[in-house]
Amino acid sequence: MKMNTSMKRGRKTVSLMLVTSVLFTSTLFTGCGSKEGIKAGMITTVQSSNYSEKFTAEGTIECAEPHYIYSTLTLPAQEVLVKEGDKVKKGDLLCVLDSTTIEEQIAVKEATIELSGKRAASSVASATIKYNGYNDALTTGENLTLVEALGNQEAARQALETSLKAYEDYKQTLDLGKDPTLLAADQEVASASTRIQQAQSMQYELDDIEGTSKLEKEKAEDEVDSAYLSYAQATQNRDALLRQSNIQLANLAKAAENANYNYLVAQKGYASAVRSLENAKAESAEAITQASLLGDTSVEEIQLAQLENQLLNSQIVADCSGTVTAVNIKVGENSTGVLFVIEDTSDLIFTAKVSEKEINNVSEGMTVSVTTNAENSKDYKGTVERVAAYTEKTAEGETDTSGKDAEFLVTIRFEDADEDARIGMNGKASFIAYEEESGIAVPNEAVFSADDGKKYVLTISSDKKSGTINKTEVSTIYKGKRESLIEGKGVSSGTHVIVDAASYMDMVGKEINITD
Repeated sequence: MKMNTSMKRGRKTVSLMLVTSVLFTSTLFTGCGSKEGIKAGMITTVQSSNYSEKFTAEGTIECAEPHYIYSTLTLPAQEVLVKEGDKVKKGDLLCVLDSTTIEEQIAVKEATIELSGKRAASSVASATIKYNGYNDALTTGENLTLVEALGNQEAARQALETSLKAYEDYKQTLDLGKDPTLLAADQEVASASTRIQQAQSMQYELDDIEGTSKLEKEKAEDEVDSAYLSYAQATQNRDALLRQSNIQLANLAKAAENANYNYLVAQKGYASAVRSLENAKAESAEAITQASLLGDTSVEEIQLAQLENQLLNSQIVADCSGTVTAVNIKVGENSTGVLFVIEDTSDLIFTAKVSEKEINNVSEGMTVSVTTNAENSKDYKGTVERVAAYTEKTAEGETDTSGKDAEFLVTIRFEDADEDARIGMNGKASFIAYEEESGIAVPNEAVFSADDGKKYVLTISSDKKSGTINKTEVSTIYKGKRESLIEGKGVSSGTHVIVDAASYMDMVGKEINITD
């Protein structure tokens, strides 16, 4: 029975199972007296041993989580304090931008606020003297304008509460995963994933059935491809719905923000109504209001706070600890794009490019051996952390069908990386496609299927001067690229097996000479 190459038979810890062979380089047979002959090189003496079949994939060592440092400002660099290879800690100063223009704007804004404050204070003091003189003459009572402003304020407050509740309710629906549209999309993704498993199972079953036609196998393979496409489409649909839900949540947040703004406006409207009532009763109240408005520097204060924040941002600091692996700015250059890259050189992954022929032999959690191209490189132990479900896309976002074998990215997490494993090094990852303990392996050409549907090998009773060729029934445990693992009552350690069964089928039951 054909087995998935990522499985282990009997869940044993296994390694290489090889044939102890007495193969030589000559082929076919010669005559010797009246007996037909067979070259000794066409006979192998099998032994039970550990067996494994491996394949390799080239790749590159990378940092698991590189950090890219940007600037929110576009200013020339005044000082660059680090270079490539420097080790830094979180919060360390990397670069200082020329903040001269920002400092000048802060000075102007502070002067403006101070002058406005002084002017307003003087005007308010003068108006207050007049106001106090008329205040006793003012009368209080109900006013339609004031009542209406108060009503507007209350309506705005209720609208704000309604908007906030709508936002919180929808956010809670998303947080609890109760959105019916998203639930349906998740179900589509799960169904697509199940379809992939079913299609693959069907493909494996057809591969195990003797006599399965090429058309049936191609249809099974097409079904697997279709299942993967459905999964990708379902995933894209779900992601699109997630984005839509985020947009809707953002719209509700914006609506709440607008409602809050309207409430603030209504509050100011109510205050303005109060002031208007007072202005109607006394000229001095109008003077106080005008003086207060002239002294309102809230906008300038917000702008000042923004400038001060920019001044802080003119100092570029490390957002993590690690090694500086790229410096993309020099003194005098503007701070655009990625300025620095910081990476933890001990937190490494190996990104391997696995061909489409072998990708189904790879699964998450597999143990992998990684060797770099450096001289005297040792084997590093790693674990498969992620297997890409798709190959690389073209610039148009379509699957690359340029004609070469497709490659899939496999992320391998190092378990024992040392200082000799460096970011950017190329190397190879060695994957174990199949392992077996205590098995007997023979060349694939040694196994043949008979008309009765069973599988056989040709054994010979001796490997010395002569022997009788026998047809021995076996079962195939695993068929690799060059060898097959077999078992059977007539095959054990020390059994002599003919390596090319097709050439000696007509000699079954005959005694033949064994020649050098």
